[in-house]
Amino acid sequence: MNTGRMIVLMSLGLVAMMIVILGFLFIVQSIVSPSAPQETPIAETPTPDPVYPNDYDWQYLKKENDRFVYEDSKYTSRTGIDVSYSQGDIDWDRVRADGIDFAIIRAGYRGYETGELHEDAYFRYNIENAVRVGMDVGVYFFSQAISAEEAKEEAEFVLDLIKGYPVLSVAFDLEEADKEGRIADNSRELNTAGAISFSKTIKAAGYTPLVYGSASWMTYDIRMWELQDMVEFWMAAYGWEYPKFPYVFSIWQYSSTGHVDGISTIVDMNLQIMEK
Repeated sequence: MNTGRMIVLMSLGLVAMMIVILGFLFIVQSIVSPSAPQETPIAETPTPDPVYPNDYDWQYLKKENDRFVYEDSKYTSRTGIDVSYSQGDIDWDRVRADGIDFAIIRAGYRGYETGELHEDAYFRYNIENAVRVGMDVGVYFFSQAISAEEAKEEAEFVLDLIKGYPVLSVAFDLEEADKEGRIADNSRELNTAGAISFSKTIKAAGYTPLVYGSASWMTYDIRMWELQDMVEFWMAAYGWEYPKFPYVFSIWQYSSTGHVDGISTIVDMNLQIMEK
């Protein structure tokens, strides 16, 4: 065997050995540090589903003192909060003085185990004081409906609670409170049927119906196109520099850790965008 051939064979042997070693290291690394599961991103370009896209131009979205504001030739905005018993005793005079324009107040909830309907312990205190200081108010109901009939029952429960108050809007808030709770097996179709039933009942009573949910839930867990001509959407997404959500919505809940004078706890912050 000549020297050149021996060199070639030795080189091939070294290459093969390196491939084996690198393969072994890759397997070990995969076992020690598995990749974290990736969530399915929401495309910023609308899908072929017939959902209306929004026409906001996010170059006009600004942040002032940790609060978002939006203003262009067509739209303006205002700042709001949503509250429940979790915030305890709120000093609503100080809240109003801190630049909060509106509040969405939890009226009640359905138990995620028992299915019973309850009024929020601070509902009357919150709505009476928010109205007293001159704030616009809406309400929301924490739903655990497993049928369209139950969603209608929830809407009727809310309508009874808000009699006599100057409520502008009523939101359907269907959230999974527990992985083994009563709505854990709800389908997209059932969620949509519940939202429609709730919203039709609210609209018939003369109020603006809202449907609340995360950007992901809006995209994958309800049929927005079956609701968009009846309701306004209240979309939740935290940590975004701007709403990477291509579809129509009127309120963006952009933080769950906001700070407002007069509230001793953290609070949800909302940006409402409306036509001038």
